[in-house]
Amino acid sequence: TATQTPTLTETPTPSPTPTETPTPTETPTP
Repeated sequence: TATQTPTLTETPTPSPTPTETPTPTETPTP
């Protein structure tokens, strides 16, 4: 009898780090 290969516990893909929205450079008042 072939030894059944244990089902590999699939490693959950880590949620991608949200790209931080860059703070808009405030336009200097003329």
